[in-house]
Amino acid sequence: MPELPDEIAWTLINTEDWGGGLERTYRAENVEHAGCGGDVLLVHLHDEMGAITGVHARCVKCSEDLTA
Repeated sequence: MPELPDEIAWTLINTEDWGGGLERTYRAENVEHAGCGGDVLLVHLHDEMGAITGVHARCVKCSEDLTA
């Protein structure tokens, strides 16, 4: 399992098989998007062996890409 930032309380809310591995979606419990107050989601894409192949973050409310 990849390390998630310690300063944010993450909850796994969804796991899907996208055909080439798993997509795991986490919701920040103690952080809101400063621009609109929406929930922040972090998505990890994994390959068939479980390695992370991509990570992105977005706001649920306004859909802004929050990936740093």
